[in-house]
Amino acid sequence: MIDEIMVTLGNLPPGLLLIIGALLIPFLHGRTLQTWLVVLPLISFVHMQLMPVNARVEWSAFGLQLIPVRVDSLSLVWGYIFHAATLISVVYALQVKDRVQQAMSLVYAGSAIAAVFAGDLLTLFIFWEITAISSVFLVWAGRYRESYPAGMRYLLLQVGSGVLLLAGTILYFHESGTLEFQGAWNFQDGLAFQLIFVAFGIKAAFPLLHCWLPDSYPAASPTGTVFLSIYTTKLAIYSLARGFAGTEELVIIGVVMAVFPLVYALLADDLRKVLAYSLNNQLGFMVVGIGIGSELALNGTAGHAVSHILYKGLLFMAVGAVITQTGTGQASKLGGLLKAMPWTATFCVVGSLGMATPLFAGYVTKSMIFSAVAKAHYDGVWLLLLISSAGVFLASGLRICYEIFMGERCDLPAEEAPFSMRVAMGLSAVGLISIGCAPHLLFNILPYDVDYNAYTTSHVINQFQLLFFTGLGFAVLIRLRLYPGKSGGTLLDFDWTYRVLIPAIIRFLKRLWQRVSIPVTQTVQMSLGRIRLHLEQIFCDKGFMGRARSTGWMAMWVVILLAAYLLSYYEGQAVERSKTDSQPPAAGKSSSNGGSIFASWRAVD
Repeated sequence: MIDEIMVTLGNLPPGLLLIIGALLIPFLHGRTLQTWLVVLPLISFVHMQLMPVNARVEWSAFGLQLIPVRVDSLSLVWGYIFHAATLISVVYALQVKDRVQQAMSLVYAGSAIAAVFAGDLLTLFIFWEITAISSVFLVWAGRYRESYPAGMRYLLLQVGSGVLLLAGTILYFHESGTLEFQGAWNFQDGLAFQLIFVAFGIKAAFPLLHCWLPDSYPAASPTGTVFLSIYTTKLAIYSLARGFAGTEELVIIGVVMAVFPLVYALLADDLRKVLAYSLNNQLGFMVVGIGIGSELALNGTAGHAVSHILYKGLLFMAVGAVITQTGTGQASKLGGLLKAMPWTATFCVVGSLGMATPLFAGYVTKSMIFSAVAKAHYDGVWLLLLISSAGVFLASGLRICYEIFMGERCDLPAEEAPFSMRVAMGLSAVGLISIGCAPHLLFNILPYDVDYNAYTTSHVINQFQLLFFTGLGFAVLIRLRLYPGKSGGTLLDFDWTYRVLIPAIIRFLKRLWQRVSIPVTQTVQMSLGRIRLHLEQIFCDKGFMGRARSTGWMAMWVVILLAAYLLSYYEGQAVERSKTDSQPPAAGKSSSNGGSIFASWRAVD
């Protein structure tokens, strides 16, 4: 019996137990529910660990060969960090009483985990769409005025990504006869790969496709934002690493992603929007690593996905704790909360240092990407990434810590974050420091063998110089009151085109048509009325065509029509005879009898 259960579990995709376990949440209460929420990620992790490396489960359905489970070194990296992040996020959200939010969080996490172990594109598509549908409930759970419209925009783009993925999958199957997600593709290999590439790009928040990220994250619930920051974009990074490693276009895309969000992160007033833009910036580093495609670059990408989930999740948790306790995440309304929330402030500082400071995880993984870029001789890319690294430390590190916990004291009452939130933040902080101080803990799970030392003298000195002068510049700007913070203004991003510009153009064209259509309609109606009047005059009882005619009159018209027909008929016959007479007889042949008769006639004449 136990062996049969083990065989059955071995055929189930990792993460599916989270989805199944979420169905029990409506029936559990109190401590039992909290215990189940904590234990379920651990059960799912054990399930994943029981699967051997390179395990492969194949199913046949409807004539298709599916691979719902494929365990290898690349998928395991995401499996480890997704399970760890699920446990931390669940602990963080233990005080939440919303059953829908609790259930959808687990379904979201489980579907993302199952997606990274999918060995075929159809299975990937199924879990790809489940992540989209389940995660939108976390946006709506914010219950802010903008939550519903932001959630609808989020859902539209996420489902649209799935539609493109499905279309690419169908074309790929038609061309190759297989659904296997085997990778080593190129953007220029055909329409199927281009559709799949764009589908991945939407979830990865490529430039011009990124607006769903800063639009939806601030509209979600404080705990929901923590979950959102983990799975969707990192699933896309995994998919790009699996399918398009070495695609050079990704290097340029990644650099743009790393640079352009910094302006928005520096100016945005909503702190979760700041973190969303800085998240987009860090995704750019990973996309660059995928574009380079070397073993060091892919190790750096996978490792940075791990460290980024930890430190960015920690910053989202700190901001979420502040929102929970004060009711706002606007930088213009916060300040001076250090004494009221010392633990939250400490963890926020750890999250900020975790981005790129030595002895923290972000320093180790980001330096791997820098080294890979340098070895590939992308000097300009290396310089731009260095500048963006300093910019993101300034925008989402120093700025957030200062504007929440330093500066002028806000008038909002605040207390320290709940115990479960502090425990979750503490777990993330421990993970960041552990990887930073003992990088081999991370190196042991990376997809390729690692022969890399992040703590060389030049690396450490260069990084400390970068962070020191960034911090010094920030301090000078604050001292001279030149830093453009606490504005509370509105930032225009590309989504302005389809949220404001295009609707305005449609309204303008509608008003223009209303103005033009009235005289045009009146003119057409008048013309049709006149035509109708003339027709009535012709076909009415007294009209020319409507009057009664005598039999003689009708007979005359019959004779006229018959004569016209006979004239046209004989005219046609005469033309045919003239064509026949004009053709000479064939050489060597005598004329026909008919020809002799016509000749005798001509002789008599």
